[in-house]
Amino acid sequence: MADHDPLLAWLYIQQGVKTIEEALSAIMEEHCGCTLSEHAALYRLKSAKDRRLTMAELSELLSISPSGTTRLVDRLVKRGWVERVQPPDNRRTVCATPTEEGLRMLQGTTMVVYWQAVNQHFESILDSDDIAAAARIGRKMLEAHGRWDEKRFASP
Repeated sequence: MADHDPLLAWLYIQQGVKTIEEALSAIMEEHCGCTLSEHAALYRLKSAKDRRLTMAELSELLSISPSGTTRLVDRLVKRGWVERVQPPDNRRTVCATPTEEGLRMLQGTTMVVYWQAVNQHFESILDSDDIAAAARIGRKMLEAHGRWDEKRFASP
């Protein structure tokens, strides 16, 4: 590979991320009975102020379409892991919030499996310089497209 070919670099990053996401998703489904997206939604809801996000906020944080977010929340509601609520001061807004069962699932199962899978399929194959470069590159890409926001990556 030509070290400075931006198309190849982009394809490697794109396909590398997709490959790791597929591996993580398969592990989550096998060991937790949920999808990677369901885990991510629960994590985002748990991490949010008051453990509540509007559907638009959740859509933005998960980088999925509003209709995809609706379907995702529908699945989580059916599982009993999330409920929809309407703030009394704005009846036109619909928020999602995790249930106690959803929080137990996240803290007791999915977070452990997720972090083990991230370690196995991402962290263990990179050295500390690679991880620092990946973080720097990812942030640059988000900033260049107006998508960087500290709260997007805030810890709970």
